[in-house]
Amino acid sequence: VSFEERDNVQIQDVDGERFCFYGNQVGGHFCLVKPAPESTRIVVKPNGPSESPDEIELPPQSVVLKPLDQNEHKFYKEILEQAPAFASHMAQLYGTKTLSHRQVSAMTAEVDKILAKEEDNFLETRMRSHQYRTYIVLQDLASSMKKPRIMDLKMGFKQRSQRHSLRKRERCRMKATSSTSHFLGFRICGIQREDRFFDKYWGRKMPLADMHAVLSEFFVPPDVSADDRHRILKGFVEKLQGMRGMVSSLGGWRFWSTSLLFLFDEQDLGAQPEVKMIDFAHCARVQSDTPDEEMLCSLWNIETFLQALMDAHPYEPWVVARLGKRPPEAHQDAEELEGAAQNEADSSPLAACEAES
Repeated sequence: VSFEERDNVQIQDVDGERFCFYGNQVGGHFCLVKPAPESTRIVVKPNGPSESPDEIELPPQSVVLKPLDQNEHKFYKEILEQAPAFASHMAQLYGTKTLSHRQVSAMTAEVDKILAKEEDNFLETRMRSHQYRTYIVLQDLASSMKKPRIMDLKMGFKQRSQRHSLRKRERCRMKATSSTSHFLGFRICGIQREDRFFDKYWGRKMPLADMHAVLSEFFVPPDVSADDRHRILKGFVEKLQGMRGMVSSLGGWRFWSTSLLFLFDEQDLGAQPEVKMIDFAHCARVQSDTPDEEMLCSLWNIETFLQALMDAHPYEPWVVARLGKRPPEAHQDAEELEGAAQNEADSSPLAACEAES
């Protein structure tokens, strides 16, 4: 379904701020929220030092709200303090926002207005049961795009977390083993084009042999010129190379269960494409000086596919011969268990579900 067809379910608080469920969401377990199109402002509690103002006002259409997970919020603050150069590889974090009970109840009560025009929506159950009041406020990467193409790739050869029980780890392992994650270090978690939408369930079932063609269909729109094709793909490859270089410099950081969000404007192919790392609820610091080898291999493999598309190389033998060798699991398995004892009691449904997307 096209995002233009999605009705905005809107509510208004006493200050005149209006909100709706986000129409450009392609992955995740929990609903993102957006100031409604006619909103003139959003007031946010900013991140920053104690001398920062209590509130800041932002252009409403430049932001998106994601349900607050304390671990994710902590990760944002820590990495921006300790590795500020990583900021260019993430959506900007502006602060936090708390909605009223009335606002949240009004949104869930009006979900039928969205679903009436959609054959299916992978977030239907989540929209109806949405109860989250407090959010992190992030940069909306698609806000300036007229016809956005968006793809969410779930990263990792399996989804990891120090917050998972042994049972949850086994479920994540089985889910990864039956998908492209096991071979490539990533799987498609969602795709939105103007004419089609593919959800995470489709992505989990997608055969490895189809990945090259599916990525080609996403990154190379119909009737695109050779110059535009090369420019789009080169832009993405360069950003991935920069991200890979950044990750390689961060010893002890583990980017577990994150996603990469790819976006470009099909109506303005000359505009800069975007790729950002998102979903940091399960990232961790471990007792190691080495970087996240699994993430580095995953990034290399995505880069290899895009390099092949840019230079018109086939999947076999070109891509197959250049894919990175899957790192041994034992090292990060042990790291995953490092913090498990103190985190075993963590029963956050938000974090538990996000890692399994």
